[in-house]
Amino acid sequence: MTWFQAIAVREATAPRPVVSTVGSVVGSLCGWARMLLGTTAGLVACSNSAVNLPDLTFKPKPDVRFYRLGQFFQRYNCPLPHHVADYLRAADGYGLDYRLLPALSIRETHCGIEDTHNNHWGYHSGRRAFDSIEAGINFVAHILAQTPPYQGKTLEQKLLVYNPFPAYPQEVIQIMRQIE
Repeated sequence: MTWFQAIAVREATAPRPVVSTVGSVVGSLCGWARMLLGTTAGLVACSNSAVNLPDLTFKPKPDVRFYRLGQFFQRYNCPLPHHVADYLRAADGYGLDYRLLPALSIRETHCGIEDTHNNHWGYHSGRRAFDSIEAGINFVAHILAQTPPYQGKTLEQKLLVYNPFPAYPQEVIQIMRQIE
């Protein structure tokens, strides 16, 4: 599910007056019935229609990744805000595993507790500054997905480029597994 779909889910699950929507649908159908069947037959066909209407409310499944990342950050006592929507939007937009950047933030800076200049991911050995956490998420996701040192590589290969310490990929992957 993309970030935009997640927003749609949130909006779709918000309480809404269903009666007005159903009423307008029934009104349109009754208008067609009157036109096709004549006034008297159309009124008879529509007289009891509002009583037996099916439930037309849309109830999509929420994106479980929101919950998983929220729980993950709470488990590590990460400071608020957790930027869950920003992580999901960047992962979906760049085709990355949604767990990668959160795991990097835990491994590198304990989710920002030890960061400098909004660099929760230790990018460029922690020397790179970002204007905001959101900008950092987007930048690091872009780098990991679309720049030559990382593009077209497996997760393990990307992690070895990110940090050439031999145990690093398995450390990050182990943290990623904690999110599931």
